[in-house]
Amino acid sequence: MSDSKLRVWYGFAKLTKKIVKKRQLVIFFENENYGIDKNDKFINQKIDISYIRFQTAGEAEDAKYSNRTFLKYGSFIDEKPYYGDIELVLENNFKADENNVSIQEREEIRKALRKDYYGVYDVPKIRLGQTSLIFA
Repeated sequence: MSDSKLRVWYGFAKLTKKIVKKRQLVIFFENENYGIDKNDKFINQKIDISYIRFQTAGEAEDAKYSNRTFLKYGSFIDEKPYYGDIELVLENNFKADENNVSIQEREEIRKALRKDYYGVYDVPKIRLGQTSLIFA
């Protein structure tokens, strides 16, 4: 692993006619830095980036045991258990980061993702009341 800090990208999958046809929240973890330009080019081809942060020491430790340049996590927005509810997807992502990311940064990530979601997928901002129950 190189000495430079590893990054984490949050964004939404770019939709294509043949390959990616489903809306998806995507998080890419960098396991090896083969050059900022090369890694950025790959990520920009895959997702519309909403937020970038550096990995914590614990997250970077996991990268040592990986045999891939990137690790991808994704949540399909229109499938179970979300059924198109972006707020539920964002809440799930918020909770997933709680062991490694401060609450302030998680709020920033959620705000950035919420803002970009409506622009990336051209979804109208119609709110018909509460669409899900979130128990804390």
